Amino acid sequence: MKNKSLSDKDLARRAKQGDISAFEEIYDRHATGIARALASFAGPDRSVLDDLTQEVFFRAIDGIGSYQPTHPFFHWLYTIALNVGRNHVRQRSKIVVLDPNEFDRIPLDDHSVRDESAELMEETAIRLVSGLPDHLREVVSLRIGSGMPYGDIAEVLGIPEGTARSRMFNAVKILKGELGGSHKKRERK
Repeated sequence: MKNKSLSDKDLARRAKQGDISAFEEIYDRHATGIARALASFAGPDRSVLDDLTQEVFFRAIDGIGSYQPTHPFFHWLYTIALNVGRNHVRQRSKIVVLDPNEFDRIPLDDHSVRDESAELMEETAIRLVSGLPDHLREVVSLRIGSGMPYGDIAEVLGIPEGTARSRMFNAVKILKGELGGSHKKRERK
């Protein structure tokens, strides 16, 4: 279909009527953002991230009848994504926590960015965010992972915008503390 002139709401209406190409367009528009939002829930395993992303769209297909066009479609879709992420975290047998020694593997003196060090830094960032409390991880996932503005985050999570901003501030403070603590341990060695 690839009709960029149609809004998400129009595509959702068509999908409700069984138009498969409308769902394909919804997937093409939102799969990357959904995956970014789920990254901190999935941890460093890309196959888990792919599975969670697919789960979101399976649930969207199953639940499209419950979507109300009076609300923004992407809020509905990202709410599904957060629920999938939350369920995954609850079902994991153990939560991945950051091993501070992993920072020693990052080449700090190499000014050329190599693919492997960039990948390691991304994995480390995902693990750091994965260790945040749920209410903070959700805000970080939507803000950084998907680039969502605070007003939209507030609406998706059902909280005031000021609370979304405060949670982001607290998350950044915790993450800076984690990074600072790991860096200080490395300097002492």
